Amino acid sequence: NGPLTVLQIDAHIDWRDEVNGERFGLSSPMRRASEMEWVTGMVQVGARAVGSARMSDYEDALNWGVKFITTAQLHAQGIGAVLDAIPEGARVFVNFDLDGLDPSVAPGVIGPAPGGLFMHQALAILNGVAAKARIAGFCLVEFAPDLDRDGQSAQCAYRLCALAAALAADGAP
Repeated sequence: NGPLTVLQIDAHIDWRDEVNGERFGLSSPMRRASEMEWVTGMVQVGARAVGSARMSDYEDALNWGVKFITTAQLHAQGIGAVLDAIPEGARVFVNFDLDGLDPSVAPGVIGPAPGGLFMHQALAILNGVAAKARIAGFCLVEFAPDLDRDGQSAQCAYRLCALAAALAADGAP
């Protein structure tokens, strides 16, 4: 199946090796992905909250080759900064943590952090990635229905999943 680029949209970098002995929890999926031989690139968008990461985790991610685009950079430079980091024609797995969106847009998340992406930016990123590369997979994580308000986060999750599915199907061989 060949090489895969991971695009993570998340308020946190998720690069801990372990937390209290747990190596496969919420704090470490990007580190675990980096250990897969077919993952050849990683772009992480939206980091703006400390979470459980340590400076050494951030340094490990940089040394591995992660391209970080913070929400401050995204708001200042637009989605072009994200799309420039995606290799032309790549197979891309999108890992969308719902807390990558601003809590005013999606309040029903486990780790809300002000200053996130807005829906128009998230949808434009997905469309832009599909125009430049192939969306080979998509997952949406950390939606917390009990914390949602009036189904607002659920609607965001639905729209993101529906668009990703349509774009992936459109790009399928």
